[in-house]
Amino acid sequence: MSQNSFYVLRCISCKAEFKDHQSSSTCLKCLDPLEVILDYEKIKKRINLYALKNAPISTLKYLNFYPIHNLEKIVSLGEGGTPLHKCKSLEKEFSHNELYVKNESANPTGVFKDRGTLVEITKVLEMEAKGVCFASTGNMAASLAAYCTLAQLPCYVLVPESTPIGKLAQTLSYGARIIQVRGTYSECAILAEKMAKKHGFYLAGDYAFRLEGQKSLGIEIAEQLDWNAPDYIICPIGCGTNLAAIWKGFTDLKKLGLIKTLPKLIGVQAKTCNPLVEAFKQNKKNFKPYSYPNTICSAVQVSDPLDGKKVLKAVYASKGIIMDVQDEEVLESVQLLSKKEAIFLEPSGAMPLAAFIKLKKRRFFKKTDRVILIGTGNGLKDPLSAVKILPDPPTVEANLKEVERCFQSKLYQMQAVNLRSKDKVLWKKAPTCALLKKTIAKDFSVQFPESVLKDILKTCKGFEIKGKSITHQDLQNILEEHLDEYTLSKKVLEVVDFSTKTSLNEKAEGEIKVRLKNKIYLSKSKGNGTVDALIKALNKCLREKDPIKMKLTDYQVAIFSPGTNANVKVLIKAKDQKGNKVIGQGTSPDVIVASLVAYEKCYNFLYARQTQ
Repeated sequence: MSQNSFYVLRCISCKAEFKDHQSSSTCLKCLDPLEVILDYEKIKKRINLYALKNAPISTLKYLNFYPIHNLEKIVSLGEGGTPLHKCKSLEKEFSHNELYVKNESANPTGVFKDRGTLVEITKVLEMEAKGVCFASTGNMAASLAAYCTLAQLPCYVLVPESTPIGKLAQTLSYGARIIQVRGTYSECAILAEKMAKKHGFYLAGDYAFRLEGQKSLGIEIAEQLDWNAPDYIICPIGCGTNLAAIWKGFTDLKKLGLIKTLPKLIGVQAKTCNPLVEAFKQNKKNFKPYSYPNTICSAVQVSDPLDGKKVLKAVYASKGIIMDVQDEEVLESVQLLSKKEAIFLEPSGAMPLAAFIKLKKRRFFKKTDRVILIGTGNGLKDPLSAVKILPDPPTVEANLKEVERCFQSKLYQMQAVNLRSKDKVLWKKAPTCALLKKTIAKDFSVQFPESVLKDILKTCKGFEIKGKSITHQDLQNILEEHLDEYTLSKKVLEVVDFSTKTSLNEKAEGEIKVRLKNKIYLSKSKGNGTVDALIKALNKCLREKDPIKMKLTDYQVAIFSPGTNANVKVLIKAKDQKGNKVIGQGTSPDVIVASLVAYEKCYNFLYARQTQ
């Protein structure tokens, strides 16, 4: 270690040492990860103990713990100082004395990554790099993009094609240059490394300097517990840097004499992406990359964790464990945290609670164990994951009478189907009205009037006609479709029947039969596809007879399960000549049927509004 420096970059395997400008990512000899080795005697001389124990908590408070030479280069958005939330409701639910969530969603970009970005981008300025290049599953992309904007540095990001839109939108808003890759995170990381070498960019990511910033998470937890370590820390594992960093934070404190004990670490991976779990089971120091990662926890969908060896080393040293959880368990934990503790986290952030529940059932913990769950990121990072399991709320017209009818019927309390039974087949044929009513009341906690039940039954019969069994998830989608019909007293437009013809090289043809105010009308048209042809035929049919002059403004399709017989939900937005706007929803195993049902609803809603 140089006399002029208080740290050195060292390979975790071959122990080769490097200077900042040589490499801060991987060893140039064996390609394993590097780590920052601090000179603790020099660190002790840098630390002001009074300020450390009395100043407000933030990452900037721990500057003397970081490998930064020039404090004038610091790039900060006020990260750190996040809440250590005591989960009183969950403690009661699981008969546990001390359970906490370290809520990292309170960081500037809504994720724990900001802690590491503070150090990493400051080091980029110290080294006078001309730009930053890196791979990300989404969270690091948003964090680095924000700090690069503040530092006025060009920012180039490679992300897997499946990256959630919330994270992409945030990253793009900060001005980053994003390239989506048809591949895994690990493939993006390899490309980023090549790109950085070719163009002379700083290769950012889950490397040594980032870990040094993220270790502030461990330091903060100790401080929030009055300079004590908890019994257990449960943390999600993607690249593994955060868990390794938390351990480094605690070991730094212990070596400096600021705490007496160390926590046991529990690392959590997704069941469908768990290379470190398999290595831990075999007590290995290395691991095999996962071949086909596929989990709703997109932030940890990493097949070849960059800091996997550091994680294994830390977990073994702490006498902890590495385990996995199912996607269903995670999504249930997202809802449990929200409803019990008012903390809304993305799926990856709820993995620690899923792990805690699993271990609690096995009687792994003592009731008195102090357990910290690391809530890594805000739920708004990946809102579609939560929406997948939550029922749509009912829709009514803008008057108190309709609101009261909805309130009295308690339609707003419709429960989401249980995740573990969502694919369970309820009926292969449409049920009786009595069975339908009983099932809805039992499984979804709502009751519909007879008029709406008949329409729900009609939709179920449509599934039977198309040869599609009705699952729990299908029934939830059907109920959501009909929630907004509760206050619709009159239907003036109804699609009676249709037929289509299409081929590879010709425009689609559509013929439709509709009932408008008890009169039957027929029409034909051509279009770019079957739905387009039928909508044009419908518009043509109504052109002279349509008193409201409806115009479609948007069309969206969602598919809820794999396979060609999947249930389809269509949302259509429309407006009339008076400026009224509505949304119609249709559900069917047939996208054409779902589209026509949604169109039909839009028309009837607008007609009802004009004739109120």
